[in-house]
Amino acid sequence: MKFFYVFFALIFIPFACSAENVLSQFKKIRNNNFEVTKVFETKDFYFSQVSYDWKKSSNRKILSRKGTLKSINIFKKYILETNKIPNINTFKKWGVRLFIKSKIKITESRKIEDKRYKGKYLVVFSFPKKNIRFKIDNINIENIISFNAKNHAKLSKNERNKFLEKLNFKDLILLWNIYELEKKYNLTNVLGKVNPIQYQKKVMEIIKLDKTNLNLLDKTPAFSYVIDNYIKNNKPSNVYDYLAILSGKCAHDDDFKNNLLNNNIDDYQEKKILMGKSIILDTLFNCKGFMRFEEDLNISISKEISKIDKMFSEGKDLDGLILLIEKALSKSPSTFKLWNYYSACLRAKNKFQEALIVSRVELSIALQHNDKNRYNKALKSYSKSRINMLIDYNKEQKQFLNTIL
Repeated sequence: MKFFYVFFALIFIPFACSAENVLSQFKKIRNNNFEVTKVFETKDFYFSQVSYDWKKSSNRKILSRKGTLKSINIFKKYILETNKIPNINTFKKWGVRLFIKSKIKITESRKIEDKRYKGKYLVVFSFPKKNIRFKIDNINIENIISFNAKNHAKLSKNERNKFLEKLNFKDLILLWNIYELEKKYNLTNVLGKVNPIQYQKKVMEIIKLDKTNLNLLDKTPAFSYVIDNYIKNNKPSNVYDYLAILSGKCAHDDDFKNNLLNNNIDDYQEKKILMGKSIILDTLFNCKGFMRFEEDLNISISKEISKIDKMFSEGKDLDGLILLIEKALSKSPSTFKLWNYYSACLRAKNKFQEALIVSRVELSIALQHNDKNRYNKALKSYSKSRINMLIDYNKEQKQFLNTIL
């Protein structure tokens, strides 16, 4: 036991002395500047300080947690801004910030302050310069594409849009915009049975209003009048927001579908082969896979799922399996597994354009449920469909699709 205490003292005392020495260095360079959030620099250290105003409602734990993340982030930003990266302007067009941050390796850092002081709450980290590695050599387009293909769900909206726009995968941008916009508005476009009397009453109330707001879609989902009048009197910030709003009525007319072609979101015209089997499949074509389903539209289909699982694993009677999946989708259209199976079956039938449309439903469901694993599965379906469509993709597009696969 004595040996343990001696060993502990030998380890802890130098560590404590070292920490105290580092804090002493920082206090000297800070020079009582408690007001700023910034990175200070000495010969041997970087010090990243975050300063919050302390208020009556402030929570020490929350500020500590926020300050820790912010301290590390502003330090990484400082490193990026103080190091010259060759061809950075070219790389910026690909949404490169997260990739470059991943090249900063920190092997040792220490929180040296985390406290309330003189009307402020301070969080400070120290970073020894000798333990900072910034690998600039492998920053190139190929590595950026591979990284962003796997991590674009983590990118900011602006960075993700840059990346997908450069690849000309505009349908993915639209799916993400629909997902973001649906956090504010009800863009459900596939409804269950509605009470015609109650729905008509709500419609009449809305028609009498002077102004049309998209929040009215909570009362009357997929009501074309609301969508058309909103777009007429309000200019969406970009074409993707415009199309996202328009998708709310895609089950009723060809306006959305035609705009996809006009804006080069879809660069092909396929025949309408999915028709007359169910309202879900009719809508699948009209909406080109950009679909959201009313929650109470789904019913339990555990028996059907078990039979489909078995048939899918056996890989026999493909036409019978597709028919069974389509019937199950009519009962429970929000079931991700069914769409995943459906796209796989369509690919097996060499119907890659149809499989691509189905993969968009997979992606939409995954985004709605914020499910990373499902999103990655859906992205594989999307990539398999894309890469087999015999379109003359450029090397960057091929690299994205092959990385996903």
